[in-house]
Amino acid sequence: MGWEKHGPMDRQDVGSPLGAMEGVRILFEGARMLAREPRLWLPAAIPVALSLLSFSLAVICVVTYASEMHELAAGWLPEMSADRWYEWLWVGPGLFLLRAVGWLLFLVVAAAVMVVAYMLASLLAAPFHDWLAYRVEEIAAGTVRDATSGGFGGTVADIGRSLLQELKRLVFFLSLVGPLAVAGFLIPGAPLLTGPAIVVITVLFLPLDYASYALDRRLVPFDRKRRWLFEHLHVMLGFGSGAFVTCLVPGLNFVAMPLLVVAGTLLCLRHDPDAIRASG
Repeated sequence: MGWEKHGPMDRQDVGSPLGAMEGVRILFEGARMLAREPRLWLPAAIPVALSLLSFSLAVICVVTYASEMHELAAGWLPEMSADRWYEWLWVGPGLFLLRAVGWLLFLVVAAAVMVVAYMLASLLAAPFHDWLAYRVEEIAAGTVRDATSGGFGGTVADIGRSLLQELKRLVFFLSLVGPLAVAGFLIPGAPLLTGPAIVVITVLFLPLDYASYALDRRLVPFDRKRRWLFEHLHVMLGFGSGAFVTCLVPGLNFVAMPLLVVAGTLLCLRHDPDAIRASG
């Protein structure tokens, strides 16, 4: 099946709400391409299997060690007791509040375990995502722009490169959201600011992450990736918002990674970073 080749959008579209619509539309194009192209199913199936395995192990871990995790999260909370019946007027609500806080902290720890599982699955799947992105570009563009070395040695180097680049992206992401998450956890009222900030950072990180397989094959350095991201900001916000919602939908989140790799590669092809002006 041939895929329609679109040129880059003009600057008026990129810098308007139409750009955000274009970003969302690329996600749907990626989903259709993944569903209709059998050549993509094998490199997409392996990351899905890794995601299922990783999340299953994380769930088993949370269920098996639930009491230990709850003690770790809430064990430092104070105990309250009542010696007289009327003291339950304030001890009762206090106990309810402490129990609620304890379970909330447990859910935070459980969510952290799931995030670690997702990151581990993403790291292990990086070589297969790179393979998938290669296939997508081959189908959509008819040729693959590859500035890396070829041959068997080049294949081995590509696997190492994809793992290293994915690790770098994860470290970069954690360096941004980690301090915000800690501040939101420790400072009362801070989640009102840190929560939306983490969402915005994640929304902007998703197109950068999933388009990077094609960008890395072009040896695009990080500063140019950053310029590329902000040059097409409305498109990236539309793409990232749709990707963020996709990752939150139960069931769909298991196939989110290969789907986003396909869409991210189309995003790179649609908005070639080589078209960025030198002034950025």
